[in-house]
Amino acid sequence: MPLKKISFSRPITMKKIKLKDLISYTNSLLKVNDFKDHSPIGLQVEGSMSVEKIVTGVSASLELFNHAKEENANLILVHHGMFWDSDSRVIDGSVKERLSLLLKNNISLAGYHLPLDAHPVYGNNAQIIKKLNLIKREPFGTYEGKSIGFTGYTKRKENINAFVKKIKQTIDKDILTLKFGNDSINKVAVCSGGAPELVKEAIKKKADLFLTGEATEWVYHLCKEEKIHYIAAGHHATERFGIQELGTHLQKKFKIKVKFIDLPNPIK
Repeated sequence: MPLKKISFSRPITMKKIKLKDLISYTNSLLKVNDFKDHSPIGLQVEGSMSVEKIVTGVSASLELFNHAKEENANLILVHHGMFWDSDSRVIDGSVKERLSLLLKNNISLAGYHLPLDAHPVYGNNAQIIKKLNLIKREPFGTYEGKSIGFTGYTKRKENINAFVKKIKQTIDKDILTLKFGNDSINKVAVCSGGAPELVKEAIKKKADLFLTGEATEWVYHLCKEEKIHYIAAGHHATERFGIQELGTHLQKKFKIKVKFIDLPNPIK
């Protein structure tokens, strides 16, 4: 009896790419020139000129940087970068520690804030809309002259309790829920991170529910009076999806190693 041939799939050969080429591609992909942001978009700290492994995370922090060091990463990609307009121009304290670790270990840092909120494929809000199975997506949430969020519709009217359960399963089990609207919902407005002020736009656009990361004191009475549901699912929790999807895309595109490091933040 002849032996049956067994075929083995070839392992993917991981490659290196020039830092400048990877950053240039990512800047173009996310259309960074369309945005005015409060943090440098793209490369923030230059380390190794070639990239073989990327660590991705939501926010720049010493803890994330130490994980990148342990992973022998050449580049860290984050949603929340290390430098902001309101920061002091003096490099001391925790900023000095972070910068020292990056430079000593030849690790680059790049941040994509608003472009990674707004992107129609790889963005936080596009990913939330997709994961919640919402349809008929439309731009929503004007910030600095750009729409960074989306509205979408459930495929059929959905019970609010069932939809809240879906959010807990998809984003985070620990969420703040203000149920002030109808028992059944259809139109949902989404803007990840800290965007409580956009509930006013959600009301104008007649959304049944507004989903964001954070809440603030005044939203309670406004939502109660306007009869709209409000869910704060966590700033960090709602902004995990974009950087993960971007990392997955870059891994497939350039055949480089990418690892997402999740460092949950309990602050709502």
